[in-house]
Amino acid sequence: MHLGKWALWLAASITLLTGAVLQGAENTQAKGEPQTNVKVFDQAKHEDYIGDQACAECHSTETQDFHNSVHAIFSADPSQPLGKQGCESCHGPGKAHQEAEGGSIIAYSKIKPAEVNAVCLRCHADVMTPSQWHQAAHARAGVSCTSCHQIHPNEAPDSAAVKGSRNLINKQVFPSAKPSTHLLKSDEATLCGSCHHSEVAEFRQNSHHPVPEGRLVCSDCHEPHPASSTEKKISVVKEQCVSCHADKAGPFVYEHDPVAGWMGSGCTECHAPHGSHNPSLLKSFSRGLCAQCHTDKLANHFPGRSCWNAGCHVALHGSNSDPHFLAR
Repeated sequence: MHLGKWALWLAASITLLTGAVLQGAENTQAKGEPQTNVKVFDQAKHEDYIGDQACAECHSTETQDFHNSVHAIFSADPSQPLGKQGCESCHGPGKAHQEAEGGSIIAYSKIKPAEVNAVCLRCHADVMTPSQWHQAAHARAGVSCTSCHQIHPNEAPDSAAVKGSRNLINKQVFPSAKPSTHLLKSDEATLCGSCHHSEVAEFRQNSHHPVPEGRLVCSDCHEPHPASSTEKKISVVKEQCVSCHADKAGPFVYEHDPVAGWMGSGCTECHAPHGSHNPSLLKSFSRGLCAQCHTDKLANHFPGRSCWNAGCHVALHGSNSDPHFLAR
């Protein structure tokens, strides 16, 4: 009986001791961890800001890279509040960091994506609001601003990144792709393709939109920062497609339902938007494509290889003269 009580007391003591040790380790670690709350800017006093010259004493390369970036144009403006000037506009007030010799600063490699985005949106509210960002697919996937954008741009943005570089993605997906812009870590095809692997594979098929050739970029169709000011990029599929394919826009006297947007997925009912092994980005190159909807024609209608190649339904996107699309 006494042995059982002793064992129970010993187990409880070990549990309490382990908890105390772990708590102490966490507290010790917390002292050296960066401050991650964006509210640090609201809580900072005037004397908490030390200026770029103090940062350059230890971080000369980073300071110089930042001064060569487009961010410097705005952060060097003396009319801006101290919390939006120089290095401290992103990393927070530097006095505590300087005194602690390494702690109490916002380090983007050590904070969560939501915290990264909160700091960036302090200045980039014209791009989108926090509520708009939280609704975006990238935010839900845990993507941060620094997943795509570089803050300290490399002097040679097309060069290969060294291991551990925070700036660049080092392997280009399509050599002819348009160069990177907007402080992106790489060209859009390479950057987007680093997550969207299946779309990169589709662009390698025989029929594809000219992203590999550098005539289109992902953001021509997709809006990475969906906001009220960018509604055109998140419109219905047809409106997106006819911005280039104006001859398919209509209106026609006789509309083809999916093209008009009355049913199905619009243009993507028949076409694969990124690439296909069939001509004209078609999902199928036979009458099976039409039979997805026109199932009643399978048993008694034999047009040959496809309904449009047989010389019958030549106006698939719509006609102004024939209800069966037999003529344009």
